[in-house]
Amino acid sequence: MSNGDIWAITPSTSATYYKASAAIVGAGSIPLLNNDAGPNGVGYKVSITSDDTETATFTIVGIKVGDLTDKFTTEVVAGPDTETVTSTNYYAHVESITISDASVGDISIGTSGSLALPRTRVKGFYYVASAGAGSIKLNLNGPSGAELLNLATPASATVAQDMFLPGQGILTTRSNNTDYSVLTVTAVTNVTLFCG
Repeated sequence: MSNGDIWAITPSTSATYYKASAAIVGAGSIPLLNNDAGPNGVGYKVSITSDDTETATFTIVGIKVGDLTDKFTTEVVAGPDTETVTSTNYYAHVESITISDASVGDISIGTSGSLALPRTRVKGFYYVASAGAGSIKLNLNGPSGAELLNLATPASATVAQDMFLPGQGILTTRSNNTDYSVLTVTAVTNVTLFCG
């Protein structure tokens, strides 16, 4: 991507992004519907949902958001108990997910939580406000990391708002090869970021 390229992203998660809900008949690799969580290295946490109590574990192999080394990370997630469990890491690319044993119930695997951004500059954004006042925040390396942007959004008296940031925009990372940022929105119906 050249320096002049601008791309847009609207956070969107799906409980069945990687695998539709169905039983898994034995241990081994799970065929995935998708590998990349989104365009340009963005990502989410991996969610695993079951309608029964699962004793199997799930091993995720993928590339974490912001990892400029493109090294695969391996993470083991305990099976859910009639609920949804999520990975600790935000993944831009999921190479494989394996299960240690057959599932007890139907399993779906998808994306969950806040959008994680790789090294980029946020040049502007568009949002639709909710009935109450809210915020749009970017934090370094997780929702409780160093604050990169904190914008208060008014109540729906202003239904929609465009904002273009001055100069080079807001850099979503610092200097570490594994830095990323997490977008958190509160009381905002929809937001689209323009990055480049």
